[in-house]
Amino acid sequence: MMTQHLVDVENLSFDYQHGAHRQRVLDNVSLHLAAGEVVVLTGPSGSGKSTLLTIIGALRRAVAGRVEVLGQTLIDARERTLIELRRRIGFIFQQHNLAPALTVAQNIQMGLQHSGTHRARDAAARIRRTAERVGLGEHLQKLPKQLSGGQQQRTGIARALVNEPKLILADEPTASLDRDSGQAVLELFDELAQSGSAVVLVTHDKRVIEQADRILMLEEGRTVPPADRLIKDTSNSMRTLMQIDSQRLGNMMSLGHALARVALADGRIDMAERDNMVATLASRRRFAGAEVELIVDLALAQAQAWQAAATDTALRAELAEALQAVAGADNHITESELAVITQLLNT
Repeated sequence: MMTQHLVDVENLSFDYQHGAHRQRVLDNVSLHLAAGEVVVLTGPSGSGKSTLLTIIGALRRAVAGRVEVLGQTLIDARERTLIELRRRIGFIFQQHNLAPALTVAQNIQMGLQHSGTHRARDAAARIRRTAERVGLGEHLQKLPKQLSGGQQQRTGIARALVNEPKLILADEPTASLDRDSGQAVLELFDELAQSGSAVVLVTHDKRVIEQADRILMLEEGRTVPPADRLIKDTSNSMRTLMQIDSQRLGNMMSLGHALARVALADGRIDMAERDNMVATLASRRRFAGAEVELIVDLALAQAQAWQAAATDTALRAELAEALQAVAGADNHITESELAVITQLLNT
């Protein structure tokens, strides 16, 4: 993977002004993004994810800190400089804003014209190739009103990616897409990253998160280590699950942990592996589908937190406490479970 930084954000802060009231939305945030990386921004609603995305994309100005994108310093940059920078970035927003009077092909072509890389001799081939990659090859002559919501979203994605930008900023790009369409878009992001582009995605979609190189979590405008967030989520999920059936929960979690460790043996997990875990647990115990999904996500979260906290003493202690709560859900901790918890505390 290339090591050149396409995005450097240092100690970034941003405020929204509401009359006399000033609200801090981003507080001392830092982010470094190398060419070839796919980074996910995630966190609760209102945590500053979309604001950070628009600042990196030169759509908003920061009030403090350093922001450098594609070699251009953004703080105090002239408006003309910001406009030229935006043309080199592929933007994908939830509101795709297609031109209603233009066909799918013409909407995608706008991405080439906007970037200044439009050349008639290869434009048509590039437009068709990009459209086919997102499943729109048969819809090039249709108007937006003739498309489904997911097809309109894919048209916006194709428009942003047709000129193969070096930086891609996407806000919930797969939110309205079915599984196959979403996977096709993720593969396109990965292909662009492998060619040296950098991709920043705001999303809660597990399909996207699981394929990211890094995850940056935001809470109340500040970055939070992923392991902290996973441990907090584990605690909340445990309280919910304990209300179901503590004895059956203990048995389910033991099996869930075993499956999670196998699935994460290579450091990653894809949707097929997760689906297999759900199917395996659902076939053995009388839990509702939503409860099985929650158990699987909890087991995976704990396994991922284990990996992330491996070198942090404080986090290991918190994780051991969470694992002890799970192990004791059936009012009995086995010798093997105790050994795992003891090892975690003593390493």
